[in-house]
Amino acid sequence: MTDFHVLTKDALLEEISRGWAELNRALDKLTPEQLSGPTDANGWRVQDHLSHMGAWHNWARLRVQGRPSWEGLGITEADVSSGDTDTANAAIRACHAGKTPAEARAFLTETHDLLVEMLAGLDGAVLSLPFRALGPDEPADRVIPPVSHIVYESTAGHYEEHLGWLRGYGV
Repeated sequence: MTDFHVLTKDALLEEISRGWAELNRALDKLTPEQLSGPTDANGWRVQDHLSHMGAWHNWARLRVQGRPSWEGLGITEADVSSGDTDTANAAIRACHAGKTPAEARAFLTETHDLLVEMLAGLDGAVLSLPFRALGPDEPADRVIPPVSHIVYESTAGHYEEHLGWLRGYGV
């Protein structure tokens, strides 16, 4: 059995708020030197991480609204058609490569705010519905997580994942 984050709207918003505050505390501790150049083992800079999280905010928000995956991620349909997340992430990174750390953080904040605003106005019952990430032609035996799980993993869960990299700086 697969474990999913099945959360009420209030609990989901609380988890997002907690994770967002923790992420911002870590970002606020970065020095100008840390913001301007170091990379992780994959060559990602701070702004790559921030733009990446922002794109996945958009993905969750627009998918809940029934829009295509590629539109939410800000990349082409071909970039997502293979179903390979690494390909999509590489396209997201390339799309935002010219952003400064400040621009990437502003993008992340904007996408976070749009997602939280959408969630606040959402009927809480929607969060327990199955999330069809790949569309109506998915295999019938595929286990589909609820909307709350997808939103959690694109926000609070994603913040925690990227905080691991930031903690490497000692923040």
